[in-house]
Amino acid sequence: MVKAKNNGKSSWGVVFSYLSPFKGLLTVICLMSLTSSAASLLQPLIVNDLVDSAGSAQGIGYLPVLIILVLIIGAILNGIQQYFIQKVAESVARDARTQLVRKILRIPLDALEKYTKGDILSRVINDTMLLRRCLTEGFVQSFVGVFTLIGAVIGMFFIDPLLLAISAVIYLLAVVSVTMATSKVEKSSAQMQQAVGELSSDVSSVLEASSLVRTENAAGHQFKRLQQKVDNAWLKGIGVARLVALITPISAVAMQITFLVVLGVGGVRVANGIITVGNLVSFVMFLVMMIMPLGYIFGTMSNIAEASGGITRIQEILGIPDEYPEQLDTYHENRDIRSILLDNVSFKYGAEPEEGASPYLISGMTLSIAPGEKIAIVGPSGSGKSTLLRLIARLYEISGGNLLYSGTASSDISIPAVRAKIGLVQQDSPLILGTLLDNVYISGRGTDSAAAHRILKDLGLEKVLERSGHGVDLNIGGSGTSLSGGEKQRLAIARVILKNPQVYLLDEFTSQLDGISAGGVCAE
Repeated sequence: MVKAKNNGKSSWGVVFSYLSPFKGLLTVICLMSLTSSAASLLQPLIVNDLVDSAGSAQGIGYLPVLIILVLIIGAILNGIQQYFIQKVAESVARDARTQLVRKILRIPLDALEKYTKGDILSRVINDTMLLRRCLTEGFVQSFVGVFTLIGAVIGMFFIDPLLLAISAVIYLLAVVSVTMATSKVEKSSAQMQQAVGELSSDVSSVLEASSLVRTENAAGHQFKRLQQKVDNAWLKGIGVARLVALITPISAVAMQITFLVVLGVGGVRVANGIITVGNLVSFVMFLVMMIMPLGYIFGTMSNIAEASGGITRIQEILGIPDEYPEQLDTYHENRDIRSILLDNVSFKYGAEPEEGASPYLISGMTLSIAPGEKIAIVGPSGSGKSTLLRLIARLYEISGGNLLYSGTASSDISIPAVRAKIGLVQQDSPLILGTLLDNVYISGRGTDSAAAHRILKDLGLEKVLERSGHGVDLNIGGSGTSLSGGEKQRLAIARVILKNPQVYLLDEFTSQLDGISAGGVCAE
């Protein structure tokens, strides 16, 4: 898998780092492209002889056959090359998405919560598509086209240095103009991707609250609000398109002016006998070969500039350190967590608080929990009860003080070792897309469907188990949309029971259960 990190690299540098795992395939592509370029460079030379010998007694001989053969070879090589380029681009997009998905599952929770769902989704889908696009639309051709350009320039030099100088001056001005436009595209593209991320986030939130929107007859208002986001993304996109549109005309105008000047000056030099008609035709063909790689280069510069915003957003996520080393996923210390001690613990989020406000959500917390002891934590909403449980479960890391498990400091115990012994039922009872069984054995380490069925039945989910006769294999829909709030909480409780932890952390776990159900669950 690619290990691309920004580390201050330019967009070009990041793109090359993504391509590095495919050096072998890229080498093949380059060799094929060089062969194709060599075949293309032969064409003007053959045409030169063909034109100049057309009226001679010797005739054209085998030259037409040679031209056709060169064209066929070039077409075959280009077709194979395009397939390999598409394969590399798809692989890069896959690796970038894999990295992002892995990262969002491994970065600290407080860091992840700084981003909205829509923003994360936009980076995984939209930004990686931009990366793929910049690789498929002329990137490799631009790199290899340099060799074609050099060969064409050499050929033009030997035909007529004056015509070459004229062509170079005109296109040098175009290169300067395109470079200036490209720098502006990069800035506008970043703004566009930000707007798309905001739109994605808002659409996601409205979809999650679709029942509320309908209950409150808020569809019209929410449409207006989303329309503003749509329009903002559109305006940013138009701004990028406007700048990108400047690049194409600059190249086109430069090309047309170059052809007109070359044909005019070249015609005069043919009339004066300085060069032949075949020389002029050959020069024009070389000129086309010089312009095409430049067109690829200009287009690639534009594409990378457009993708730079997405590349920056991808690298921003990938640059966040993991909460613990990856190898610990498959290694758990055999720790007993029977007692918990919080000694003068404090916690604050990364963002700076408003002036005059305390940066700490929890400050000076001291709490001792003995083996077998049941503790109820009470307090008003927003006082930090849920945060405290997340600290104990190592979902958040303490900002100050000491947290000890059975007398051992939290810093001396791996995060997976702690979480392996702790069961947390959260207030909002989050679920994943899949079946009941997928949700009770979310880690994939358990598959005892009989045990799951028994626990779910004991928790009052008989009707859910009987739906469609699927039992624990019932698909509960996206985020558990087919379940009620109480059923979601029962499912979350079942997950913890089947985990059989040493410590149970229950965050208002009966909030969506009726009194009878809550009493039954607590008795269990």
